[in-house]
Amino acid sequence: MDLRPTVSVVRCEGVDDLEKVKDAVLGSLDLIGGLKTILRRGDQVLIKLNLLAPRSYKSGATTNPHIVAALIDLSRQLGAKRIIIGEGAAVGHDTEKAFDECGFRVLATDKQVELVDFKKSEFVPMSISNGRVLRRIRVPKELVDSDVIINVPVMKTHDVFPATLGLKNMKGIIPERDKKRFHSWGLSQCIVDLNKVALPQVTVIDGTIAMEGMGPAHGTPVNLGILISSIDTVAADTVASLVMGIDPESIEYLRLASEQGLGCGIISEIEVRGLQVEEVKRKFSRLVLESGEFLKHGIRIMEEGACSGCRNTLSAVFSKLVSGDQIQLIGDTTFVLGQDAELLADFEGRLVKFGSCAKLICPGKGKYIPGCPPHPEDVMECVL
Repeated sequence: MDLRPTVSVVRCEGVDDLEKVKDAVLGSLDLIGGLKTILRRGDQVLIKLNLLAPRSYKSGATTNPHIVAALIDLSRQLGAKRIIIGEGAAVGHDTEKAFDECGFRVLATDKQVELVDFKKSEFVPMSISNGRVLRRIRVPKELVDSDVIINVPVMKTHDVFPATLGLKNMKGIIPERDKKRFHSWGLSQCIVDLNKVALPQVTVIDGTIAMEGMGPAHGTPVNLGILISSIDTVAADTVASLVMGIDPESIEYLRLASEQGLGCGIISEIEVRGLQVEEVKRKFSRLVLESGEFLKHGIRIMEEGACSGCRNTLSAVFSKLVSGDQIQLIGDTTFVLGQDAELLADFEGRLVKFGSCAKLICPGKGKYIPGCPPHPEDVMECVL
């Protein structure tokens, strides 16, 4: 008997076509045994989205709502008594606005399911007996009360990690304050510790429209047209990273999760059903804040412990400047951000202190942009 974890990879033709997407979702789940092996009549189901910001799924930044519609229909057919769609947008972004602009408000109304902004949830403290960094973490009551968690991340590059996938997507459930703290406590291990108490029963990685470049919010959409599913999130992430042309070992949180027993991160020990990795593999490019594209203009990023709010905002500004062929206008500038960032007191040169955490760095020097995170328009006004 083959006891290897199973991961399915299927084509999703017509990513805008509900029926075609639904067929792909059903096919993907059938290859791993079907949702019927996990979901029982009367269960409460939580579908965890990937909505870091109010951006259409066609940008590659957010979950395709057709996938979620298919999961709702299937869960209901199997007898789920309560179905919840939930997310907590990235720091500095409005989840309710993301629900509206990404189509999930309409979807929830049409399907008569609950829509939950985790930023407004009642949080329940959970002990993590085997946590390496975290011993306790607060998670939404909706998650604690759910029998089945279905995780629907988008396949994207990331400015901190080579890729953001299933394990990383669960960070969206926690309070905003803890999201910021993760970056100073050790982001990778915090993600792993969180998943020790919040590991999904099923992960369906949305590769219908993925993202490369300056992910996870401001990159370039990739019309990949695939779904990757598994009851083993670590295995799903491993296969997805290989499809992206990324070594799973280079994604620290994924390597740690495999080493600490959250799932299988060794491709030779994973059974891939449907399409094989080489049939759909596509090398994803990555552009990060510290990349040579910016260094060649003399732009330096000094960040330590910066949360995704500030990093995403700075990425958005840089992306806009690059697309407008204006990046050279902020050449020879040092940006400092993050809770643990440091800069020598005798620093000389053009300095931008980015966000509330950087306020006290080099007193009396440079420009300070307040905010947690700063507003992009304030940043543009300051740097140009």
